[in-house]
Amino acid sequence: MRIGIFILLASLSSAPALAASTVKPGPSQTDYMFQCGATFIINAHALQDGPKSAKARAQAQAYESRFNKLAAMAEASFEENRMSKSEARTYLQKHVDTMSAIFAKDPDSMKRFVTLCDARFPDKQ
Repeated sequence: MRIGIFILLASLSSAPALAASTVKPGPSQTDYMFQCGATFIINAHALQDGPKSAKARAQAQAYESRFNKLAAMAEASFEENRMSKSEARTYLQKHVDTMSAIFAKDPDSMKRFVTLCDARFPDKQ
């Protein structure tokens, strides 16, 4: 019984130290940039193809602007890893193609991705 209590106390006392440790982002963290960039540009084109209201045009421009910002961030991250801008663009295009295929199969997933990406990369105007 004492051993169980000791183990419980020891694990609880070390939990804050584990939570405070820094975690280096892996490749999947960088992929959010590409996935969300792809989602933003696909959404911008969907809004442009939809109703031609002023609100839809403004939203499309906002998403295109957000895409451009993420594309620039992606290129910079590739350059940090000694890769070229063209490799970043190719990688981004691959994500656009993949996300387009996903959204074609499951249109509701686009709404979920837009919501997720809006939260992850908010529009800072």
